[in-house]
Amino acid sequence: MFGKFARPRLLGLLVGIVSMALFAAACGGDAATPTSPPTATSPAPTATTPPPKEVIKFHDGQWGSLWIHNATAMYILSNGYGYPTEEIQGTTGTAKLTLVEGDIHVNMELWRMNIGEWYEEATTSGAVLDLAGKTDPSVLLPEGAKGQVIAFGGQGFYVPTYLVEANPGLKSVSDLPEYKDLFTDPNDPSKGAVINCIIGWQCQKINRAKWFAYGLYDTYNVVEPGGGAALKAAIVGPYAAEEPFLSYYWEPTDVVNLRDLTLLEEPAWTSECQAALDAAVQEEPYESTMGCAFPAGDVHTGVHKSLMERAPEVTEFLANFYMGAGVLAELEVWKADNDAEWIDVAVEYLKKNRDIWTTWITDSNSAEIIAYMDKALAAE
Repeated sequence: MFGKFARPRLLGLLVGIVSMALFAAACGGDAATPTSPPTATSPAPTATTPPPKEVIKFHDGQWGSLWIHNATAMYILSNGYGYPTEEIQGTTGTAKLTLVEGDIHVNMELWRMNIGEWYEEATTSGAVLDLAGKTDPSVLLPEGAKGQVIAFGGQGFYVPTYLVEANPGLKSVSDLPEYKDLFTDPNDPSKGAVINCIIGWQCQKINRAKWFAYGLYDTYNVVEPGGGAALKAAIVGPYAAEEPFLSYYWEPTDVVNLRDLTLLEEPAWTSECQAALDAAVQEEPYESTMGCAFPAGDVHTGVHKSLMERAPEVTEFLANFYMGAGVLAELEVWKADNDAEWIDVAVEYLKKNRDIWTTWITDSNSAEIIAYMDKALAAE
């Protein structure tokens, strides 16, 4: 009945059925539950595989709020957007160089008030983009403004409030010579000791320049920790024992937010004083003709111009990113209580704050990116 054409016809029919099944599998399916974001190792299921995505490098300055910001942003970019990410450890000095050169692509916390001259030069040249827009470092934008990651960045010299209550005359840095015996340096009992900012950070140089301007080298030795853990311990340990201490620190941090500390008064900030400090920190021994308080300011996210060019969706996401000071302090406490890693902190935040982080993702394919994130978090 079928003659000599029966086998070829049957084979052709089977091939057609298989081809239709494969086409249906490729074009159908549940778009809301993707398997994984398109990456260099897992290409998007399209007719033409896109080129591999380049790694995005984040500055790691070695402090808590930055670690939280980095871990959270990197998790979303890796699991939602499909970008490989990497942290590069450095100091203020290396960060200024590498961000301008493009060896670092993202600095989640650009403390502009400490590096005013560099900020002006880097943003004016176009090498660095402030995602909040170029602003004077002393200007405070409204809380949660686009590109802002910290609404108020305070810093200075702190003492425990219980010490001030017992010594009500201790209010300002100008009072410190009178109270040097409260802060005795164990290695040099003739002087008091002040714990400075971390070696290599810009605030270390600024504080030395101030100390000279205030004439405090005559009565105090400056002790400089090599890392964030040592600086934190210099406050947390003595505070728990209700002992005296005098230390630089900044906020928002769990160190300040969870303890009753008093920020010592300093002369009011002026542009003239800032210019003197900027000149003094150019080279050792960092001796300024004037000293004053750090300018009040907010903290923004800065990126190298190449990131905007190659990944505008990433810079848009980073500009929308905002967690808040209270949340940052709570997460640092959660990390300590649970002996967790920073990536665990990010996952904890993302699992409990879906209503917030989903608003940071405004791409045309935001539903797909969020679906990738939901799947990644469900697997944690």
